[in-house]
Amino acid sequence: MSSVGITKNSPSNGVFAAPLSVEGVDDNDLDGHIPRDILLKGTRIVIPRPDDTGPDDQLMVFWVQNSIETTIFDHTYPAGIIDPFVYVTLTPQQMATDGVAQVYYKFWKGSGGNPDNSPSRILTIDHTALLSFPEPLAVHATLWGYWNNNTNPPLTSGGTLRIRPLNNIAQPLDVAWIEWRGYRSLNGSGPEVPEAYGRWDKTLSATDITNGFNYVVPFQNHISSLIDNDSAIVVCQLFRGRRIIAESEKGLVKVDRITPGKPGPFGLNSQGETIMGIIFVPKKQRPVSIEVSADTGPLADIAVDTLAGGFIAKAVMDSGVLNINFTRTPDELDADNIDVKYREKGELIWLPYPNTIELGPIATRPPGTIPLPLNAVLFAEKATSTGPTIWELEIELYKGGGGNFDPSNTLDFTVDQLAPVNTKNPPRKIKPTPAPVFVNGTPLPLRNIDQAWITANANMNFTVNVTYFGRRLDDNLTVWLNSATLGSQRVQLFNGAVPATGAFSILSSELLQFANGRVNLIYRWDDWLGNLGEESVSTPILTLALPQPPLAKKAPLVPETDPNYSEPLYWENFEGGIAAIVENAFIEHAVTGDQIFLVITDPLDVTNFFETAKQPWANANLSFDLAYDALDKIFAGADEPKDAVLHYEIERTGIPSNAISPTATISLAFDIAGLKPPTPPDLNNPDLQLPVVTGVSNIANVVEATDRDKQGTFKVTNGLTDPDFEPEHTVKCYLGASAIAFAEFSPLVAVSEFSVPIPASEMSKLTPPSDTARYTIEKTGTGKNVNKSLPQTVTVNRIPIVLPEPTIKIRNPVLRDFIECYAMISPTSSYVLGLQIRKDPLLPPGTNITVHFEAHSNAAGTALIAGTKVSAPYTIAAANVPDVAGVGTDANFKAAQPKRGAVAWGKYWYEAQGGLQSSTPVIKLLDTINNSFQYCDLTAAPV
Repeated sequence: MSSVGITKNSPSNGVFAAPLSVEGVDDNDLDGHIPRDILLKGTRIVIPRPDDTGPDDQLMVFWVQNSIETTIFDHTYPAGIIDPFVYVTLTPQQMATDGVAQVYYKFWKGSGGNPDNSPSRILTIDHTALLSFPEPLAVHATLWGYWNNNTNPPLTSGGTLRIRPLNNIAQPLDVAWIEWRGYRSLNGSGPEVPEAYGRWDKTLSATDITNGFNYVVPFQNHISSLIDNDSAIVVCQLFRGRRIIAESEKGLVKVDRITPGKPGPFGLNSQGETIMGIIFVPKKQRPVSIEVSADTGPLADIAVDTLAGGFIAKAVMDSGVLNINFTRTPDELDADNIDVKYREKGELIWLPYPNTIELGPIATRPPGTIPLPLNAVLFAEKATSTGPTIWELEIELYKGGGGNFDPSNTLDFTVDQLAPVNTKNPPRKIKPTPAPVFVNGTPLPLRNIDQAWITANANMNFTVNVTYFGRRLDDNLTVWLNSATLGSQRVQLFNGAVPATGAFSILSSELLQFANGRVNLIYRWDDWLGNLGEESVSTPILTLALPQPPLAKKAPLVPETDPNYSEPLYWENFEGGIAAIVENAFIEHAVTGDQIFLVITDPLDVTNFFETAKQPWANANLSFDLAYDALDKIFAGADEPKDAVLHYEIERTGIPSNAISPTATISLAFDIAGLKPPTPPDLNNPDLQLPVVTGVSNIANVVEATDRDKQGTFKVTNGLTDPDFEPEHTVKCYLGASAIAFAEFSPLVAVSEFSVPIPASEMSKLTPPSDTARYTIEKTGTGKNVNKSLPQTVTVNRIPIVLPEPTIKIRNPVLRDFIECYAMISPTSSYVLGLQIRKDPLLPPGTNITVHFEAHSNAAGTALIAGTKVSAPYTIAAANVPDVAGVGTDANFKAAQPKRGAVAWGKYWYEAQGGLQSSTPVIKLLDTINNSFQYCDLTAAPV
């Protein structure tokens, strides 16, 4: 194949631009699972600056999902890319659809040529809510939740965390990640202690899932950096592959390692907890040594931290390190070393420890006591011991590594790794039997428990067998109940010591959380050291016949946000109201009397929420109105779209906690351009300044007849406190009832006023006698939350078409060009002025006209006399029929001359086409009183 036309940067030859990364997404995760917190708040794409960048370089970023490619960033850099990295925002809206997406970029040098294509970054989007499980527990903490100097085993051996059973959540080979963070406060708040941070993983076995497991937090750094009135937050996350599937609640342990009256943590001196430089070396072959000891006893003093009775804590054995505390002697050399020997108590032969311990230079040794970390495996409980194994241990201190040694005292300590209900020779766990006796239960064989029984019995009383090998009163009993349905989750309902009688109780109300039918019981004994016994066989204990607690299995629907809640809610959505729908098909065990309500919450501030009014369950879908005002409180004045989470709850009297549905995330896009309207969600905004329209005559909001064929101006000036028009705003200008804007305006910088020209073609469309002008403001490109001004009334003067002047009958126009009784159609019966209309092409037969008359007290016809104004319709007759249109009554004419001697001028004209055609008004003196002082109808005129 020819290589002509393929540059070195073309993807065709396998050369790409540098890969991008996404903040918060593990670069080692090839599937790119996006954490849920990032899905909710968004993140940034990080693109490294190219090695060769210059003027007008162009960078484009593309998002590909469901076979649709979208450009999410396109920018040209006039001076090239200067910063080491380009950051491109990745919004929650872009990541709203679950599935697999790809993101990549193209880099165009000088905005042309061949592009550099980056490799595609795969991203996996999953909004499914994580499973949740209880918080890790701090084993050996005090009643008030402290690890302190009295913690046993001592914290220098590490701090033990307990992860409780993970049934129905985890699977074998899932990985538990335990994250530990330290704080300089007692409640896990404030500044974090960086050196305390730790994150450890554990691959889970079936036993870990069924029984739970312990994890020992190393002392050094993670606990040692927490001194006085400090605390740690611990969270456990479960991963399947690289995907998180569940997360625990947050656990808290308080740490106080100051002993009153003693300097420094754990009472040590100012040198602190120095890490000494001891070294384990192969066992030294020594010549025959002479034991040297003072008359007062051994010079080498050793001790070991134990629990009551000399027992070594199980957590210490599980950690794999048994610390023997050696007290430094007065006379030391840099080459001092130690041999260790041990045996089960009662044996004759000492066993040598496989290593010699070099204590290292004196300067590196901690003050007072040197911990010797021995391999705890060597001191495990022996199967051949009749009970717990008692070990004896001594050391031999070789001063300067020489031939003579100082012997130590003999340590005795006991190791019990045998769980309750176990046997030895060989060690094996035995399932405890029989099942506890339900003392106050209903009769067998079914032992039915109903609501009446629970009401009458506050507790379920049991006795359990306590006659097993090694029984102690402080052995711990754990009891679980679960529905017999396959796969149902069990619930721990008792955890504690029981008296010698074996009696214990469980609250009867706990049964309300189980499904009807058989309920099974499982129990297990653990000892005070933390040795876990075998669980009993799951045994039916009772039959439940109760109204079942309701279950809410699906989030509410908000139809306006479909599909999949991906469409934001805008102001326009609230025209006519919107609702959330609770679908009855996804509710189980609801009964009459249950109450349902919605809860909408700000995910970043859980104190910002509201609840709807409650509705009774009706075995049908329920609709809940979502008021704009309530959602606007969640939005809280944000300047960009904001997420809200929505769920519903089912409340039932007598059940301690509500049934809670899964949550849905909806987007509230209530950000708006310009001055916010006063009555949301009504977008017609009386607070916006009205526009001013002028023509060439430059009269505000008046368009003269001579202006209508020329360009005009549309201007808006904001008030002093009004927000400016911003570059990201688009203003659309409208005239009349048109839904199409004649002009748009978007400034390059913020301005407080603007004006745009009105084309002459638009001016000519204005309708007399008045029309309107208005404008809208929106964020550019959204087409939503369109802020609307009220209409401004604009006077529009006509360009009349002149019709022939009407004439009236005048007896002697030369001498008396007056309106007289002679002009009336019936001069002696009624006052009806007859206007004679000339035939004209502008007035074809059938044309409807309106004839007008009014009287004025001046010759200019500008001083109207009250009661004289009158109009009448007329239809133009056939061409051969004269047109005489009558108008007026005796009242109109008598009002013009209410008495003898009154002077008035009459004004008459006619119009067609709704006033677009008009004759020129004719003004004449009016005199309808004869010499006998009579009106035309022969009635007397007043003096």
